[in-house]
Amino acid sequence: MGRLPRHKRVNNPPPMRLMERDIEILKTVHDYRILRGDQLQALFFGSQSTASYRLSRLYQHGFLDRRFLPTLGGLASSPALYVLGKRGVDVLRRVLDCGPKDIRKPPGNQELSPLFLEHLLQINDFRLAVTLAARNLGYTLELWLDDYHLKANFDRVAIRTPQGQRRVVSLIPDAYCVLRVPQGRGCFFLEMDRGTMTNARFRDKVLAYKAYIASGQYEQRYGTRSLRVLTVTSGPKRLENLKKEAEQVRGGRVFWFTTSNCISADAVLHKRIWLIAGDNGYNVFV
Repeated sequence: MGRLPRHKRVNNPPPMRLMERDIEILKTVHDYRILRGDQLQALFFGSQSTASYRLSRLYQHGFLDRRFLPTLGGLASSPALYVLGKRGVDVLRRVLDCGPKDIRKPPGNQELSPLFLEHLLQINDFRLAVTLAARNLGYTLELWLDDYHLKANFDRVAIRTPQGQRRVVSLIPDAYCVLRVPQGRGCFFLEMDRGTMTNARFRDKVLAYKAYIASGQYEQRYGTRSLRVLTVTSGPKRLENLKKEAEQVRGGRVFWFTTSNCISADAVLHKRIWLIAGDNGYNVFV
């Protein structure tokens, strides 16, 4: 059989046997919700050709489904995005010995708007960078809760704006993570900024985090006082504006900032890419 089509399944795909690595791929795609082929390659494969071969088999046999980003060149030039397929759902239910409600429904076509995809893939790029960096350095990413989990049971806090108004606001980060390093456990919230939020709304978000920490709600829920709030944004000017907002309401050194182009497995944890509110020098995460 020649090269298999990217955008549709053939009636009689080449035979395959599900391997242990394939099951780990299914678990990871379910956990991340959606992943590009290059992201899966970085996690599981040594070469692009090996990744393409195996992901094609998993797609053709229905363990994974493919989605495509709209591009000017059409399907031929669009990168493949992978979500859990029907047979993948069945495998995970059996392997994990869980019920239908324990496996998250893959995002459907209606959910996969360009803005949703862009945001989720950026979050997954960050998570991937931390995961690979931790793997390379011998650290452990103990916990990653995404907004799907956090929205299911979110906290509310009362803030007082600079104008003296009191408001109750929801606190739903893009992720909460726990990283174990030789010095101990580092806990952080992630805010992936797309540049669509006004400065005033970001200021309220900083106030919400301050109130959340000061009230003891954070320590009570997560069992630790350790916390950084990481904001990854689009560029230097936007970073400067957000950092200034955090400083004006005395957010403190819990607020860390960097830009998305600095995020990579080589840099995210041990290169000086982070700016801290109230400090002008670049810092390393660990």
